[in-house]
Amino acid sequence: MKFDELTVQMPWKEGYEDQSSIAVWPLVEQALAQIEAEEITYDAAKAAILNSAGCVVLANYLVTEGTRVHKMDFSFRAPLLVLASTEALDDEAAYGLYDSEAGFMYFETDDYQFGFSVLKDWKVDWQQIADEVVTNYEPPEDINGGFALDILLSYADVAVDAYRPQDDDEE
Repeated sequence: MKFDELTVQMPWKEGYEDQSSIAVWPLVEQALAQIEAEEITYDAAKAAILNSAGCVVLANYLVTEGTRVHKMDFSFRAPLLVLASTEALDDEAAYGLYDSEAGFMYFETDDYQFGFSVLKDWKVDWQQIADEVVTNYEPPEDINGGFALDILLSYADVAVDAYRPQDDDEE
């Protein structure tokens, strides 16, 4: 499926059901515009959204960058994490843990672990999409480790030197 055709059915808690599907890419595209992402970041996002680990990496990047933007719209977060869980059923590239006590959804990929506060997304039934429901989960110290942009751009197959400014002192 193409990146711009991906939709999700949100697992709403009882009493909040809405059967309409949500198109994920427009929400991601809006978030990328809000953080003023460069074209290469859009390309990486288009590639990342096609698999579960990539969705988690993309969500981490957007949340990280979004905290720097005044009045950021985080409406991409829940649909993107639901998409990650849905894609993980096929590709098994991400494993979801939901800590109901802390209100966090954690994802483990082959290379990284990420944690997302989902307290503001309280209408979503996170237990439905989690591979495991835990209590008082203690994430590793390197949760959300690494540079979010570097991890995301690995989906665009671009060398770090291609987008990082170079010092004039280096030869």
